[in-house]
Amino acid sequence: MLKDALPLLVRLAACLLLAAAVIAVSATFGLRVSWPIPLALGLALGTVLWIVDRGADRAEQLHPPQLDLDADYALPHAQDMRVRRLEDAIYGAQPSRRMTARTLGQVLGEVADERALDPDAPALSSNLSQLIERSRTPAAPEGSVPAVSPIDRRTLHRYLRELAAREERDR
Repeated sequence: MLKDALPLLVRLAACLLLAAAVIAVSATFGLRVSWPIPLALGLALGTVLWIVDRGADRAEQLHPPQLDLDADYALPHAQDMRVRRLEDAIYGAQPSRRMTARTLGQVLGEVADERALDPDAPALSSNLSQLIERSRTPAAPEGSVPAVSPIDRRTLHRYLRELAAREERDR
């Protein structure tokens, strides 16, 4: 403990000696300086110098895990380019971004077309079929009611589960 306190004591003593020298020099020139002020400033200066020299304890550095950028770590559905395109489209589904309900319906239609190649695939629900058909028609002119209404999260998840039914059976 004394070993840790020694640098502090040395700095405090040096700054107190400096304060005493300031008092002595001012007395030789006829200036009367009150003892407590220079001594308090000397103690404060010694403490600050010790803190600057030693440094404050830092929090332990956080080391995030290294990312595995190999394609083999990805889940099987994330390796499918259709899923990646759909994820990219959904990521952009924010106001004033490139994704709209129409383009989301078109991407779902592309996934449904791939799904239709499987003879054992069950038929799509009427809601999803209507969404895909409305998405494939050209966009309505400005000012008219859009043909494709926004898709909420719950409905989107239901559509995705419906489209992934075949892949869930394969596992």
